[in-house]
Amino acid sequence: MKLQHLLVLPPIWFCQVHAAETTDWQYTGAVYAPLMGLDGTIGIGPVSSQVDIPFRDILKNLDAGLTGTFEARRSRWSITGDFIWIKLSASVEPTPLSDVNLKEEELMASLALGYELYGNKQTTLDILGGGALTYLSADLNLSMANFGNVQRSYSGSLCWVDPFVGIRIRHRLTSNWGIFATVLYDGFHVSSDSYWQALAGVSYRITDFASFAAAYRIIATDYRKGSIVYDVETSGPNLGFVFRF
Repeated sequence: MKLQHLLVLPPIWFCQVHAAETTDWQYTGAVYAPLMGLDGTIGIGPVSSQVDIPFRDILKNLDAGLTGTFEARRSRWSITGDFIWIKLSASVEPTPLSDVNLKEEELMASLALGYELYGNKQTTLDILGGGALTYLSADLNLSMANFGNVQRSYSGSLCWVDPFVGIRIRHRLTSNWGIFATVLYDGFHVSSDSYWQALAGVSYRITDFASFAAAYRIIATDYRKGSIVYDVETSGPNLGFVFRF
């Protein structure tokens, strides 16, 4: 049985200007909309189903969601937290005479410690290390018209932590425009069989304290435990506002 991952876990992804060596803490927060599509297989127990929801259709299947990111930075060190909570429902037809209804709730939270390997007024390069907590609850309802309209329901929930390492780069193009990219990878096989994430985007400074950011993100997860298998690739745009204080 396999399951598609919806959102996941990124350290803050907007472009930020390098700060001179200082003992003062600098804080940044962001709220963003992850318009990411799903393409994978969801399964619980004996039931599995292909799920293919393009990012342009995700709002049709989204019941509720809340996302945010926070970063605290001091000198070369940074601490970044990110969370995504989402509820999703969808209906698919594995065969012409069967129907599977899916309800999924997912909470993903990450915490990363970063160290600046290189930095100047235009560019910063950080190395990252941390962990990602994932809580997943899913319900599958199967209807089979070819077997007398048989109804079957299966549900399950799991919580796990994936350690990861990564790099993050931010570069200022002009006084208002900047670009950024983050790559995270879990090669430790502590929980998921595999996990990686890549993100790249652009930011525009509206004021000294606020910016708009747009990015494209790809997340891939392969997690298998008991009767639940979560094998995922999710991709799509992320749009958000960044606030500095």
